[in-house]
Amino acid sequence: MIQHFCPGDAMKNYRRMQRRKATTMVEFAFIAVVFFMFLFGVLEYGRLVMTLQLMNNAAREGARAAVVGQSTLTTAQVDSIVTNYLAGQSVQLSGMTVQVYEVDPSTGNNVGTWTNAGFGQAIAVQINGTYSPTLPSFLQMVGSLPLQARAVMYSEAD
Repeated sequence: MIQHFCPGDAMKNYRRMQRRKATTMVEFAFIAVVFFMFLFGVLEYGRLVMTLQLMNNAAREGARAAVVGQSTLTTAQVDSIVTNYLAGQSVQLSGMTVQVYEVDPSTGNNVGTWTNAGFGQAIAVQINGTYSPTLPSFLQMVGSLPLQARAVMYSEAD
């Protein structure tokens, strides 16, 4: 069988392929937006969880230092220990504050200066801050989030 070349058929196929390429590009644009929003959301959530974990660990380390070194450490030194343990992540927490105080373990209320806690009394280290997402503002579903971490340990003072 002999095929004849017809310029009109080739032109129809070419136009059909061009339309299909344009359709593919439009479909990709819609899917890419959804995909990247999902990807950025996963990354931002991971950053938030990492920051919370670092805050909890830093509060625990600060409380451990406070109960062990109650007679030798100052509040500023405990604050420094907490800030150093955050390993530079405190930049993500605007308005970060560190509080060290004696706490009533049954109610969680602040009952005084941590250096006055006797043996077996509880000392708390609390970190407060506001987490700001790094996503561009047009992708942010949620604005800044207030975060808090607190660790309570019993004093080992003499």
